[in-house]
Amino acid sequence: MSGTASEQQVLEEARALLEEGEVDRARDAFRRAIELRPEDASALVDLGHLELAAGRKDEAVGYLEQALEYEPDNAAALLALTEVRRRESRFDDALTAALRVAESRPDDIATALDAADLALELGRMDEAEAIFRRVRTADDEPEHEVYAYHGLIEIEVRRERWRRALDLAVDATRVDRLGATTDVLAFVVTQVFGASERPAPTRDDVERLLALSRTEHRRLHAGTLG
Repeated sequence: MSGTASEQQVLEEARALLEEGEVDRARDAFRRAIELRPEDASALVDLGHLELAAGRKDEAVGYLEQALEYEPDNAAALLALTEVRRRESRFDDALTAALRVAESRPDDIATALDAADLALELGRMDEAEAIFRRVRTADDEPEHEVYAYHGLIEIEVRRERWRRALDLAVDATRVDRLGATTDVLAFVVTQVFGASERPAPTRDDVERLLALSRTEHRRLHAGTLG
């Protein structure tokens, strides 16, 4: 639904002022636009971002939540709220917002990985597993498949389900062109079959490798995060 001509003019003025660095005047213009059309989710999100930049968190959250009342799947509002709740250490709320973004943008791998990180941080393994399985399907770069496997292996390591971790590690080696799964497989083999004469990596080593794999996968998709 398009806004009225007067609202559109005010929005154009607000965005022009923002480009010119006139932040305070831009903020006032966005407020006028919202007065003309309170349900303009895009303007509400823009104003929310300006309030966040000014350090007015409560006002920002109010505008972002108002935007979601009109557009429940507005990704920009949900992403901003995810970051706000993360900074407040309200990780459950941050994950709720991140999962909503991931569901509304199934092809956005970076957003999905952000949600997976939060799920792992909270120990919510079922949700993390569902995300990595979806990522494995959605990420159509063949050389990226190993990263989704690594995420699934990390979950099974944390659960200490070693047989399942072994199956996943074997599958990962088949698509791993750089040998990044070698140490992971060696560690899991020792958990299933016992230690051998050859020293195996420690659990800390393996968890560090898997965390780095997640970081690298997210870096490869960072440009898609809106």
